[in-house]
Amino acid sequence: MDIFNFFNNFGIFGLSFILMLETAFLPLFFLPGDTLLFTAGYLVQIGNLSIYYAIMLLGIAAFLGNILAYTTGYYVDKPLMKLAKGEGSTFSKGLERTRRFYKKYGLLTLVFARFIPSVRTIAPFLAGITKMPIYVFLAVSFFSGFLWVTVGLMLGKFFGKHIPNLEHVMVTVVFVAVTVSALPILGTIIRKLWKKNKNA
Repeated sequence: MDIFNFFNNFGIFGLSFILMLETAFLPLFFLPGDTLLFTAGYLVQIGNLSIYYAIMLLGIAAFLGNILAYTTGYYVDKPLMKLAKGEGSTFSKGLERTRRFYKKYGLLTLVFARFIPSVRTIAPFLAGITKMPIYVFLAVSFFSGFLWVTVGLMLGKFFGKHIPNLEHVMVTVVFVAVTVSALPILGTIIRKLWKKNKNA
C-alpha cells in the first residue's frame, strides 16, 4: 500500500480507518499500522498535517480498534469451545493458561503489544476471550493507543527532519524502530525462559 497516495486521496480519516481495521480484525493484521504512523509523522514534519489533529484521530481509531477486537473475542469463546470439543479440549486448556497469563500480566501485555505488529491485533482479542474486566481494558486501551500513536508520529517527525527523502527508506526505518521497541520485551521473555530452564 502506498500510504502517501492513500493520504492524498482519503486524508487523515482514511489513515485512521486503516489503523482501526489493523487493530480490530485478526485477518487484517497485515495492514501497515507502524508504517502508517511513521508516514503520518513525516507528513506532520513537512507541514501537510497537524500533529494535534493526527494524534486525536489516530488515537481514537486505535482505541476503537481495540474495543472491536475485545468485543469479538468476548462473544466467540463459546462457539470456539464447541468447535474444540468442550471443557477438556486442548483449546480449553490453552484458554485457561491464557486467562492465568492475562490475570498476571494482562495490563502490561496490552501496552507492549501496541508496538509489535500482529501481536497488537491478537492481544485485545485474547483479552475479550479471557473476559478481562471491561473498565480495566478500556482504560489501558485508551492509554496504550494514544501512547503508540504519539510515539509513532513523533518518530516519523524526527526521522523526517533528519533523513532526506524519508519516503524512499520508510520501510527500513520502520523495521529498525519496531525491532528496537520490541527488544525490551524480548529481553524479558529470554530472561524468564533462561531462569525456567536453569531451575528445571
